[in-house]
Amino acid sequence: MPKSVLLNDGLTGHYMDILRCPICHNSMQLINKKSLICGDKHCFDLAKQGYVNLLSHGIKTKYNKQLFEARKLLAQSGFFEPLNEQLCELIQRDLNPSEAKSQDCSLKILDAGCGEGSHLANIQQKLGKNTGMRPLGVGMDLAKEGIQLAARDWESIFWCVGDLAQCPFGDRQFDVILNILSPANYSEFERILTDDGLVIKVVPGKEYLTELREIFYEETEKQDYSNVKTVELFENHLTLYKTVPLRYSMTLDQPLIANLVHMTPLTWGADEDRIGRVLKLESLEITIDLTIMVGRKKCSEPEQMEVV
Repeated sequence: MPKSVLLNDGLTGHYMDILRCPICHNSMQLINKKSLICGDKHCFDLAKQGYVNLLSHGIKTKYNKQLFEARKLLAQSGFFEPLNEQLCELIQRDLNPSEAKSQDCSLKILDAGCGEGSHLANIQQKLGKNTGMRPLGVGMDLAKEGIQLAARDWESIFWCVGDLAQCPFGDRQFDVILNILSPANYSEFERILTDDGLVIKVVPGKEYLTELREIFYEETEKQDYSNVKTVELFENHLTLYKTVPLRYSMTLDQPLIANLVHMTPLTWGADEDRIGRVLKLESLEITIDLTIMVGRKKCSEPEQMEVV
């Protein structure tokens, strides 16, 4: 079994304080370095890959191993590097971890919908390099296939399979909740966020992967995209005080074009012939158009919204 953070005696206490049973909400203990057990005897065994499945029942998703492997390879190519840089800058500027937090890994970051973990792992490493400390990282996703890849590659983060509707964490535990191109559950986010913490949500902009949309959904309603409803939902639950637009482009060659096609849900409703047309391309310039929203609990002291 990989030596995950739950098997590192120096970090076990930190994670035990964060976790709570997703069924009865009692605290949990790590028993014999192989099982998490709560006071009501609900038991969750650590997988041999170094993660724990904290679902109370099995849930199937459309996200498979091929998708996560493709996303990982795309991330390794630098596809999301400008995004990760911007997220690090926001965390450092708004929380100032090097001054506000001690060296005991007390800054706690949850990536809710972490997929194969590349965003969180990259951000944790950057914060360590920039601030001299490494925050406590927790990655959670509903898809076991993504968490398995994450646990295999990054052992310094606690990875778990979990449901956003029943987050297996105690109240007011996280200083930062990342929600990157993933569904949200704002009632749970508000519960597990510290009173002065940040929710940082990344949503597609109008031109996100527009080159794929134009091929996959030409002359259909899916060719155009709007994030207006997603932004409104965020503002209904949190105080939105900062919006950061991020737009850049990259030229992809094979096999990165194939990785892009396999990793995006845009392919799910596309015609096979149109997908094949993209897969035959030797080169493709692709647009990454994102909106980063930074919010706090509404009970926090109101701040004037800032557009960067």
